Amino acid sequence: MPDSEHLSPGKLPGDLLERMLRTYRTPANPTVLVDPSYGFDAAALSVGNETLLVKSDPITFATADAARYLVAVNANDIACMGGVPRWMTVVGLLPEKTTTRELVEDMFRDLQEACTNEGISLIGGHTEITLGIDRPILIGTLLGTVGPYGMLTPGNASIGDELWLTQSAGIEGTALLAQECRNALESTLGSDVITRAQDLLRAPGISVSRDARALLATGAVTALHDPTEGGVATAIHEIAAASKRGAQIDGAAIPIRPETRAICDHFGIDPLGLLSSGALLVAVRPGRETALREADVQMSRIGILTEVLGEVTISTDDGVRPLPRFDSDELTRALG
Repeated sequence: MPDSEHLSPGKLPGDLLERMLRTYRTPANPTVLVDPSYGFDAAALSVGNETLLVKSDPITFATADAARYLVAVNANDIACMGGVPRWMTVVGLLPEKTTTRELVEDMFRDLQEACTNEGISLIGGHTEITLGIDRPILIGTLLGTVGPYGMLTPGNASIGDELWLTQSAGIEGTALLAQECRNALESTLGSDVITRAQDLLRAPGISVSRDARALLATGAVTALHDPTEGGVATAIHEIAAASKRGAQIDGAAIPIRPETRAICDHFGIDPLGLLSSGALLVAVRPGRETALREADVQMSRIGILTEVLGEVTISTDDGVRPLPRFDSDELTRALG
């Protein structure tokens, strides 16, 4: 990659991030049980007799309900490792020209409510009015402990494991676009579609903690992954890379809600590359469908993990092709 190339908004390109994590490693420490790797979303530390799970994530797109998003996306990754969220710190960067005392109080109140609903203690952080930004940016660091089913180590999936998706693709991105672009969307899609899209934030919502616990209880799961920036497509690449596998995906099997499809068609974007918190990508041992059904989680079988690392394909009506990886979330194209 030429040094002069400007990177697009969103995640770092996967190959660049993977090389950075591989090249610039700090000295090994025996207390680090899970360290940084591409496709791994949280760390694990041995502290005395306890295992702590640690996750950091920001909210940069949302203006409304930012606190709710922040708590959910961090708690989701703790849940994907079999953890229970416990303690959180938050950095709040607030825009210089539009921050009021009312906005600050709203932020603190919303954080209190969101943390309380998840059983999380808000233990500190930092707030400031920041030059050069046009919207609040919240950055959370969440610590959790291992839950009753033990820690699910990232990268534990095997060749032949089935890939399942809970709920549907693009839940979070659909709700965000409906909130941020309501007036523009209503004129072409109608108010009913946009209201249903906005309501996805609360039903099914973007928290996956309940579904993760139910699936872990089956004993059939080998890996869990929370599709965030880059959507379901990028999450498939990440879960495959973490397990050093490839994947074959059935495009027709991926559930996409009508509201998501309508909004993506309006903006000319791909729902598989759209923010998808609220869904879980699940790797499951072959032949365990009965156990999954007993978990009472809405989910669809969308593919399998294969032998060849990096060979991730999707079958569609047009044939089999490489599955795209969206280092820049499709939301950025819609809002750009």
